[in-house]
Amino acid sequence: MRLLLAALPVWAASMALTVRADASDVRQTVGPPLARFSLLEPGVHRYLRYTITGAKRTAVDIWTRTITFEPRDGKQSMHIVMRWDEVGGPVAYLEQDSWFDTKSFKPQTHVRTLKRTASDSLEIGGYRFLPDKIVGMSELPDNLRKDFTIASSEPAFNFEYDMEFLQALPLSTGYSVSIPFYDPGDAQTPTARYTFKVAGSDRIRGADGPSHECWLVTADYNTPKIQSRFWFDKKTQVMIREEQVRDDGSILVKSLLAPESADATVAGEAARKS
Repeated sequence: MRLLLAALPVWAASMALTVRADASDVRQTVGPPLARFSLLEPGVHRYLRYTITGAKRTAVDIWTRTITFEPRDGKQSMHIVMRWDEVGGPVAYLEQDSWFDTKSFKPQTHVRTLKRTASDSLEIGGYRFLPDKIVGMSELPDNLRKDFTIASSEPAFNFEYDMEFLQALPLSTGYSVSIPFYDPGDAQTPTARYTFKVAGSDRIRGADGPSHECWLVTADYNTPKIQSRFWFDKKTQVMIREEQVRDDGSILVKSLLAPESADATVAGEAARKS
């Protein structure tokens, strides 16, 4: 934790970097191959989320995201499993299991499993992405959202994996991209386009010790001001850190943790499956 907190970047310095004024948004659509999809490699990335309120730091949860490439329905697909382990509260864990077309990151299915500590019960919601809508998976056992449906104005990417999606884009000085995203199961917020901009470069220290030369990416999520800042390592384009301003003025931080000893074994198994 001490290393993570010491890495807090200075926003003013970061935002003083020059952004190309005449840059036009790249309009990303579902289907074409992503320019740097090859940077998505089998393995594990783990993030600590915590809030900053004045001088106080409060841990929220740990995210574990595992990528593999496996055959599914007769073709090679990308498989990402994300697990959230909360520090406190009634939730034991939340797991999201999702499949995608390789190269294009086109979403196939998304299954969300919530396990509550008090009752030891499971709440399962499964969704399938179609070109004009997102629907509940009727064939998924115990799916509480099997009758779900929401129209989509255009084919959309899975918003739960924006970190990995941005990793696969051609980030560079002045790059700005409009992406159609949808958060699976959200009945209130339909598919919408969100703009992500490379605001410049910045160097930050990671939890593993070495500093990283990063692309600094910003997003306003269709609000009047910047809501999130992301730091992507320029070489791997793995997200090192995200900072999000919340309504109460606090900052929610997502910081990449150093690999665990077991992660090498998991990565090896993931690579073998691929």
